[in-house]
Amino acid sequence: MISLWRIFWLESVSLLRSKTVAVLLAASAAWMFAFPHFAAGDGTAEGAREMYLHYSLGGVFAILLVSLLASATGAIASERAAKRLQLTVVRPVSLFAVAWGKAAAHVAVGALTLAFAAVVALAHLGAGGKCSHVLKPVMESEREEAARMYDAYMADPETPEAVKQAKKSVVLRLLAQRAGDHYQTIAAGSSAHWRFDGADGVSNASVRLRFSTMFDSRQDVAGEFTFGGAKGIVSNQTQAVIEVPLKGAAGGGVLEFSNLGANALMLRPRKDIGVMVPADGFPANLLRSYLTMVSILALAVSFGIFLGAALSRPVAIFTAMTVLALGEMSPGVVDQYPDQLETDRRDRIGLAITRFTERMTRPVSSASPLERLSRDECVEWGSLLKVAVCDLVLLPAILAALSALAVSRRDY
Repeated sequence: MISLWRIFWLESVSLLRSKTVAVLLAASAAWMFAFPHFAAGDGTAEGAREMYLHYSLGGVFAILLVSLLASATGAIASERAAKRLQLTVVRPVSLFAVAWGKAAAHVAVGALTLAFAAVVALAHLGAGGKCSHVLKPVMESEREEAARMYDAYMADPETPEAVKQAKKSVVLRLLAQRAGDHYQTIAAGSSAHWRFDGADGVSNASVRLRFSTMFDSRQDVAGEFTFGGAKGIVSNQTQAVIEVPLKGAAGGGVLEFSNLGANALMLRPRKDIGVMVPADGFPANLLRSYLTMVSILALAVSFGIFLGAALSRPVAIFTAMTVLALGEMSPGVVDQYPDQLETDRRDRIGLAITRFTERMTRPVSSASPLERLSRDECVEWGSLLKVAVCDLVLLPAILAALSALAVSRRDY
């Protein structure tokens, strides 16, 4: 423990002397204070608040992610190249302590800078506002829906012949991939039902939804929600996301919507409807978001330390930035690649590599709390605990051990 603390202290002093901390704080301050002056919102206070939270904190987080990842790749590689690593490990200090101590110092710098940005955001927006738990309809999984629809889809005469001749696994994957975009039509004068769990006895709940018309044009939306003993009336002339308060005590079970307008309405149950249950305030949600982002930074920094231990610094930086770019692009490539039936062998190989990259980087990309924070949706304690255990403790420890192994196998 003493050796770990010493490595942490020495690396922190090095980051201060190299002006890394000062540059990151200056860049973060410039972004946080300048962003509101050139950002264009939708003209509403709610839209401006959402944009500020998503992109001001998101900008600082992106700066830290790229900068600290690049710096971490040189934490061990530079010392090994300069023949200074030998002086460290003979003190005695274990290579594991060297790797984890250097990673911890970089994470501390990121946590400090991100805390500054969070305080600026809190001062700019104020401590008012609440976040809400978001309950989604209880539905079968995407894979279960794909398996249930497969036979009917293949028997449909309108299904393209190329799809019918494709491998079953490919068609099932495409059906599961599109499950979230399946629309449900609610005809005028009819009702729709969705089952929810976890809202028994809750008061002041609301329904957040996005309706679309059959021809995607702006028309009146009129109807009534019933959820246990709670009711809410909706009368809206826009297709933007709307939130309908429910008056009375909400009850778990079935949410019913009665379409009282003259138009057929469409929505995607998996994406466009949710029951909002009031929770705690904005500062607490901001704190949970901050801790989640620090955990993600810890994983990225630990990965950079490992690359720097196993490779030379130029190769480590190139590899780190390539993985970061692939992680950002791979979801879009998988969703929008033209040859989704994988008829070409080269396409199959490329898509397989892209999907592997997406699966490996998903723990980082899917854990980002910025979208939920900007929409006043709660970053749940359970989700935070899972991210913290995996990204802040478990995976960095594994990567530190691998870094120590990589250094011990090289001539340092």
